[in-house]
Amino acid sequence: MKNDKRSLEPDELRRRAEETLREKTPARSPRSGDDPQKLLHELQVHQVEMEMQNNELRHARDEMEAALEKYTDLYDFAPIGYSTFDGAGNIRAINLTGAALMGMERSRLSGRPFALFLAAESRSVFQAFLGRVMESQGREACEVPLLGNGKEPRIIRMEAVACTSGQECRVAISDITERKRIEEEVRKLHTDLEQHAHELEIANLELEAFSHTVAHDLRGPMAIIGGYCQVIAQLCGESLDERCRGYLHQVDQGVQRMSELIDTLLNFSGLTHGELQSETVDLSEMARSVAAELEKKPHDRRRTFRIEPGVSAQGDPKLLRVVLDNLLDNAWKYTGKKEDAFIEFGAKEAAGKSRVCFVRDNGPGFDIAHSELLFRAFERLPGSQEFQGFGLGLATVQRIIKLHGGRVWAEGELGKGATFYFTLDCH
Repeated sequence: MKNDKRSLEPDELRRRAEETLREKTPARSPRSGDDPQKLLHELQVHQVEMEMQNNELRHARDEMEAALEKYTDLYDFAPIGYSTFDGAGNIRAINLTGAALMGMERSRLSGRPFALFLAAESRSVFQAFLGRVMESQGREACEVPLLGNGKEPRIIRMEAVACTSGQECRVAISDITERKRIEEEVRKLHTDLEQHAHELEIANLELEAFSHTVAHDLRGPMAIIGGYCQVIAQLCGESLDERCRGYLHQVDQGVQRMSELIDTLLNFSGLTHGELQSETVDLSEMARSVAAELEKKPHDRRRTFRIEPGVSAQGDPKLLRVVLDNLLDNAWKYTGKKEDAFIEFGAKEAAGKSRVCFVRDNGPGFDIAHSELLFRAFERLPGSQEFQGFGLGLATVQRIIKLHGGRVWAEGELGKGATFYFTLDCH
């Protein structure tokens, strides 16, 4: 006998019962007017119908029991707690996860007020939450700490909605203790960061004031020393021997170098002042202008500039000019002893990023092992002492690029030149 998962209509049930009965008893059908035989036949048909209906009911019961077991497991072992409260906040049902959060066996929780498991100061919050749930048709939520019972108290988040009967509500309970701990750590880190930023701002202001004070205090003595060197050279120049004139020249050169260093320090310390102006800057045209100025410097070797056209970026034009001034001047300086030197400016595509701008030269290069020293203020690479400079040019470039939200790095090899890359919104 075939079982249908759907309840059979009376006519279909009758038809199938008749068919089943004929298969079991292939006797003659009752004749018209043969009442006992007809009555027996009807009784047999009804018996078959009842057996078929009983089979349907058993099948439906088995399916319901299987579904109940499945959904009971899903309910009990869900990753969050589920519970049912009545209007007074008493626990009517709770899953195993919820019972574990409460720290008690499920059988002992039924009928107990949920508020008993909350800290005294949180019970009014819970009652207000429960009142909103029972009055509202929407979902309500609140966060409260559970009693620790000698352990670290746990913080839970409850989201609830009232049942259609208006007498109970369904509640989802999540343990958010770890999330709250992380949020508190983030808040403390943010507070510490703000404090450090404030302290750094004060330190920068003090450093700036110190730099200006030192510069002001040094300019006077430097001017006096330089002035006396000129007076001595004019008044006593012919009476001095060659060695004394050499000393006098060294003093004068030292004064000039000190003045240049003071100006460099003041420019470096003032880079971050003022609001950053952002506009579209033609870096190619700017590089050509810097190259033209460099070509005016005295030099005895041929240098070729290769400047890619059409490279532009969003940024502060004055600060980006300082970047190209330093990078191209650096390349000019380090290719001073190179026959047929070339200096190149351009841009290239970078994987997953906007275009990367670069300045490349075929100078002496550098040992990649010392690359971290390149962008440190007052740091000079081993072997670079023969080239004039204070070690602030590349540090200045890095500070400006960081102000624009980009980054700068270098690649090179001894004897094979160097390339300095920086990222901006190039297009």
